[in-house]
Amino acid sequence: MNHEQLLQAISDMMDQKLDEKLDQKLDEKLDEKLKPIYIRLDKVESRLDKVEVKQDRTIRKLDDLQLDVKSAERNIHRLQDEVETVIEILKINEMVPQ
Repeated sequence: MNHEQLLQAISDMMDQKLDEKLDQKLDEKLDEKLKPIYIRLDKVESRLDKVEVKQDRTIRKLDDLQLDVKSAERNIHRLQDEVETVIEILKINEMVPQ
């Protein structure tokens, strides 16, 4: 290896080391600048998790309510049928005016 090649190799190594150091310093600065944003994002994520839990509970409650309404509708329909039957029996036995 001649003198020029040796100097070029040393120069390349120094450039690489300098780039690595510069990248490391830039990463540290960027992390430092972004830290408040990361903290706020963590808080937002935590709040979203809580909202999801509340949403899941609400959906379950709505599903339960829907089942209760369907059950009540069936009971009302059954009760209407029974009332109509009683009225017909009363009419047959002439116990209500027609």
